[in-house]
Amino acid sequence: MNDETGECQPIPMVVFCHLQAEALLEARERGDGDCASSADLGVSPSVATLSSVGVTFPDGVGVTWSALERVAADGKGCFEVGGDEVERIQQMSERSGRLASLYPTPGPPALLLSGTLMHRVKGIDPGEDTRRKLTPLGRLKGARLLDTATGLGYTAIEGAHRGARVVTVEWDPAVESTARRNPWSAKLFGNAAIERRSGDIVEEVTAFDDDVFDAVLHDPPVTELAGDLYGGEFYRQLYRVLRRRGRLFHYIGNPNSPSGARVLRGVRRRLGEAGFIDLRSQPEAYGVSARA
Repeated sequence: MNDETGECQPIPMVVFCHLQAEALLEARERGDGDCASSADLGVSPSVATLSSVGVTFPDGVGVTWSALERVAADGKGCFEVGGDEVERIQQMSERSGRLASLYPTPGPPALLLSGTLMHRVKGIDPGEDTRRKLTPLGRLKGARLLDTATGLGYTAIEGAHRGARVVTVEWDPAVESTARRNPWSAKLFGNAAIERRSGDIVEEVTAFDDDVFDAVLHDPPVTELAGDLYGGEFYRQLYRVLRRRGRLFHYIGNPNSPSGARVLRGVRRRLGEAGFIDLRSQPEAYGVSARA
């Protein structure tokens, strides 16, 4: 699209998944003139006006029926949509060689890395998943929280919402880029209570002073993707930076699965060897809590 100077301008976009697209297509079938919807993947409500061409949102962004049909046909992606253009939110990581993308849910989308989900989605959405992970850490108002793996930023956002000052570390620029395109991650950026760092947490943690954090939320990728984040030396660093009686929550995965049970046993042993005490399984949160 060209403006009055003749320069090409980006087409205004909304962010949709199949859920928003299906609701609008159903409204068309009913013959509705307008439909309750959302232009930002369900973060905030809006109303779309229907016409023979497509739908229009209050800010003037329009989407054709053809574009909506393409989004509705794909239940595993999230998309930036404007006019007749549809672009899947995904990026290949030059660092890891893995494809980072958003996987839709009825709430916040999950992060998908080369086909592996980084959030729970079965019977739960990533928002509730995040809240359960933070609960074992107790009261966070005024606390300093280390979030070892930013991902889409849900832990950092919820931690700041609970009153913590958060330091969060992300290793993969492609994941950060994906988060910037996710409306549910918007509060990660520009929040004074959240300090974002780019780098390998295994290296970053060595630069922190002793006893500097009140709580640590350790939510690493699966062991096949990040085995060093389950190692004894890394756990000793987490113990060092956590003040005495500070709390740790370590996400592991489904404790009832064979792999989850095996990983849990090893994690509990190595955390104990690193100095952590009061180790408790947290089955609702799929992990284990401990104190320094």
